[in-house]
Amino acid sequence: MRVVIVVALLLAASCGEKPRVRKPGDEWLASIELIGNASVPRGDLVPGLALERTRQAGRALDPYQLTVDRDRIRALYLRRGFFDVVVEPRVTNEAGAQRVVFAITEGKRSRLQVVIHGLPPEIPRATARALIAAGEGAPFDYEVYEAAKQPMVSLVENAGYPHVEIDAAVLADRQRGVATARFEIRAGVRAAFGPISIAGTDGDLAEAITGRLAFRTGEVYSARALAESQRAIYELGRFSTVRIAPDRTAGDVVPVKISVSLASRHEIKLGGGLGYDPVNMEVRARAGGSYISAAHPLWSFGADFRPAYTVQHDFENPQAKVRALVSAYRLEMFRPYIRGELELSADYVTVEAYTWKGPRFRSGINAPLGATWLQLRAGWLFEYLWFTNEQVLQPTLSQLRLDEPQRRGAYELSLSADKRDNSLDPHRGVFAQLRATYGTPYAGGSLTYVQLTPELRGYVPLPGGLVLAGRVRVGVTFGDVPVTERYFAGGANSHRGFAERHLVPSAPGKDGQVRIGGAALVESGVELRIPIGNVGFPFGTQVFLDGGDVTRTPRVLDPGNLHWATGVGLYLKVFGLKVRADVGYRLNRTGPGEPQAGENFAYHLGVGDTY
Repeated sequence: MRVVIVVALLLAASCGEKPRVRKPGDEWLASIELIGNASVPRGDLVPGLALERTRQAGRALDPYQLTVDRDRIRALYLRRGFFDVVVEPRVTNEAGAQRVVFAITEGKRSRLQVVIHGLPPEIPRATARALIAAGEGAPFDYEVYEAAKQPMVSLVENAGYPHVEIDAAVLADRQRGVATARFEIRAGVRAAFGPISIAGTDGDLAEAITGRLAFRTGEVYSARALAESQRAIYELGRFSTVRIAPDRTAGDVVPVKISVSLASRHEIKLGGGLGYDPVNMEVRARAGGSYISAAHPLWSFGADFRPAYTVQHDFENPQAKVRALVSAYRLEMFRPYIRGELELSADYVTVEAYTWKGPRFRSGINAPLGATWLQLRAGWLFEYLWFTNEQVLQPTLSQLRLDEPQRRGAYELSLSADKRDNSLDPHRGVFAQLRATYGTPYAGGSLTYVQLTPELRGYVPLPGGLVLAGRVRVGVTFGDVPVTERYFAGGANSHRGFAERHLVPSAPGKDGQVRIGGAALVESGVELRIPIGNVGFPFGTQVFLDGGDVTRTPRVLDPGNLHWATGVGLYLKVFGLKVRADVGYRLNRTGPGEPQAGENFAYHLGVGDTY
């Protein structure tokens, strides 16, 4: 290992820039200093100077660069409202070492005053004024003024004025110390949407496009409605391109032409993966595809095959998992944005206490509740499973109903609210979900139970690109608990103080204790995600605290006595995929009788965030 490090250091040294050999009479820029910059920190001024690059390279000062950099410093001060600023550079030379000093006389910073003329009567002045992120009399900043121009154009355009123009300028009154940001709006004529035409498709897809439009002929023109419509049409997943072109040359009527290109109707998916934790190794594969009928383009049919194989590190206790699945879903069922789903699968899965095999059928409907971020799903599930290779002993075998087939019929309901800025890599927002399952003979099953699993996640952006993330998840099952629906915790995407599925109750088995899962669960966690840099791909670290527990019944679940673990990890974002490695250290409940007693450390490889 030491040899590898030495070789790497030698290679790095040989590839770097060779130190400049100075000769008598050579000059070089040794330092850049600022005097009088009380209001603007050095970090905002020096890194952008051409002379700073000269200094880093060890070259001599260029008088032209000195003049350019003086003007750069002055320009930055002007943009921040220091209209009387004076910047005077001077250069000293001591034995070839050049020293540049910029003496800055800042003067008085101007205060902001806003003037808006020409607003249409439909827009209150306060609404337009709120687009400028600084109050009256605040220190002037050109970036704040500049950032308000396009939103002000959009504000007027969305009020029905597609021909709006804006003249904006800053008028400096040095004597009064006032910078007036003046917005002169020429709204033009107010318009309405005209005829709507669709090119590139017809029939059911054209009807689906029409159903997803956020505007109709005769309604007041709005650029926001055009953008929302384009996004909604893309979300159908049937088009590779969507172009919405309003004809703004037609005066107070704006015809709209929608042009689409059909996406491929066929898709093949192949993939695989590896998993690792302190106890098990797993290899996974996946093959599947989908087909969209040309005659019924709102229907999509798919097939999926997912084999996996898990072994312990000593290659003992192999566990095979296979799922074969066929599915169909229908877009715009009954009305826009409603999706109907059908799914038929066959499973062969080996877990700690048994092997199950059998068919499963699921159907459901997904629909937004007034907004796309609020989704409701309702469905029906039926499965018939056989159990073999049972590892637990009596009376647990009978208690878990492993000595008879499991016929489960249930009604499913879930409500989710997703206000995250990005569902795959969130930096701000909230995600909340409640899943409820009611197992009953009226749904075709032999078990009667109620299962509730609420979850809440939150994300807060912090300075420097840091993100503070948190999660709480609870699960409880009352009644005849289906053995395949028992809760397990632990692993890269759960409680990182434990190996995969190891934070659970256990029972006596043929070869010792066997993990059987529980009827109640609590998972909680908080994580600070810290970007570090870029090595061709962004990378960073995360520091976390995870808490949780799984118990046999909800009655004995104690949120005040959870298993806690802290840890740290590293992540690398490769082509948009976040790969991470975490190390968790258990803080409590590590003694005899506890899950994984005496094992304080857990190591995980994962893809994506834990939550």
